[in-house]
Amino acid sequence: MKAKQLRKLLCLALTGVMLLTGCGQNGDPADTGSTKESGAEDETKDTAAEDGTEETSTEDAGDEDAADSDTGNAAVGEGGKGPIVDEMVTYTLACQLSPNWGNPAEGEFWKKLEEETNIHIEWVTYLETEAEEKFKLLMASGDYPDGFIGGLGGNDNDIITYGSEGIYIPLNDLIDEYAPNFKRRVSEEYPNLMKTITCPDGNIYGMPSVLYNPDIYNNTFINKKWLDAVGAEVPTTTEEFFEVLKKFKEEDPNGNGEADEIPMTFIFSDWGASDHGPYFGSFGYPLAPDYLMIDNKEVKYLGAEESFKKGAQWLGELYAEGLIDRDAFTQDSSGMAAKVSTNTVGVYSSWDTTEAGDFAEDYVALMPLKGPEGEQNALVEGITGFYNGRFIITDKAKNPEILMQWIDRFYESMEVGLNATYGIGPDENKAWYYDENNEIVFKSGDDLPEDQVRGQQQLPFAPAILGDGVEDFLGNPAKNVIVNDMHKFAGKLDSGEWERWPVCYVTVEEKEDIATTETDLMSYSKNQLAKWIAGESDVNADWDSYLQELENIGLSHYLEVKQQIYDRYDSAE
Repeated sequence: MKAKQLRKLLCLALTGVMLLTGCGQNGDPADTGSTKESGAEDETKDTAAEDGTEETSTEDAGDEDAADSDTGNAAVGEGGKGPIVDEMVTYTLACQLSPNWGNPAEGEFWKKLEEETNIHIEWVTYLETEAEEKFKLLMASGDYPDGFIGGLGGNDNDIITYGSEGIYIPLNDLIDEYAPNFKRRVSEEYPNLMKTITCPDGNIYGMPSVLYNPDIYNNTFINKKWLDAVGAEVPTTTEEFFEVLKKFKEEDPNGNGEADEIPMTFIFSDWGASDHGPYFGSFGYPLAPDYLMIDNKEVKYLGAEESFKKGAQWLGELYAEGLIDRDAFTQDSSGMAAKVSTNTVGVYSSWDTTEAGDFAEDYVALMPLKGPEGEQNALVEGITGFYNGRFIITDKAKNPEILMQWIDRFYESMEVGLNATYGIGPDENKAWYYDENNEIVFKSGDDLPEDQVRGQQQLPFAPAILGDGVEDFLGNPAKNVIVNDMHKFAGKLDSGEWERWPVCYVTVEEKEDIATTETDLMSYSKNQLAKWIAGESDVNADWDSYLQELENIGLSHYLEVKQQIYDRYDSAE
């Protein structure tokens, strides 16, 4: 898969997830709460009718057949093959759909699952644009379903709140006894996943989805033709880099007779892919977008570390020499691309070389630079592919162990996960198939039958573990030579000495306690960094007063709470 296609796919994946789960760090949408309102049940039904979405009454949630069934007949075993119960039972599940998604009741995957398991699902569906409001009304009415799937009801705050109230039931024991597929995949592929899905009270209230989670690095590219023109090699140290940038500025490497060269550019406001963060790895910690790093189990605020000071000073020196683009603080991706694609930029940061257009082949990857004290660290960025609360069982469900065995089928293999979340296969006439080399081919565009478009047969955010096997299918950056080379400089993250902030549950009280402080800290640090790089202020002269202002904002308490959250996460089994 071409790099441009990969980037689009990753961005689309993030966008889709954000639409369903909001933009919080833990995939946590805005808090929907649980307000009790009179007449909520009628209002829920009326609004559903108005927007044309299909809604099935939840009055019979947890069919009496389920209550009366002999669960001793359930097929558990190694992955649970065949029927789960001898006689068909019915459960009601609620989900949210994009406007162009088909109702799961008509989906091929779900129909086949019913035939195999003897579990019939009555679906309650809401358009995602109104799902939050409908969810509030549904919970306030008390007439909620047996369970939620695909993200509806999966807000972290909701999971903690309704779990503590007993509305969402603990799944710990059910997983242990009735989810052999899930336990096997977790133990073999994602041993830390149990920590991610464990709530502060030690209970698990929602089953996760593990989609595509590649390691991605902040790639920086340098113009090799310009290097040849000035007689220089690819720099490996900050000192060599400085000298190369000076040559780019002074020696007309693009050969047009004009002093129009921009030695180095980036997007200061970017969230990671195109920003200045990787350069700080030459002085210790690379600067992560959330300004956090775990160092030997201790939470660090990167804006208060010496690496932040030293990186700011070095970038300030480059800026003072005219080696950094003056537009770096204000430009967006299109502005940067306009320069890179016209052969006027020596070094830039991005996902790939797409922005360079016709000059893309002129650029080669620049590895992390070795700093004055020998530091040479890569920042492992990522597309967060771990999502909590993709399947929740409520206290309305009779014999919830049946539902647990049903959902465990989703985790059986990567192929089942693909059928549930991406498309039906393996079949050359449907969404995906295996080619002669036993590699997955995913059909798209005009090659994909209309009734097989993602969302028509599946629920894209249903529970699943796609795992490493799907990386080839989606275009694995780990097979990219650049990524393999970058990986050599991520040893402290690979070894576990350093960790990025994990996806984990945070209590409502913790979130409210530090939310404003977190925003204020990062805003202050970023503003000061911009001033230091641009030469509007001196980092060495300001440093002590800067640290004091961080304390005034609440840094110590912020780190105390973050440490509490991390310690709880890390101690979960």
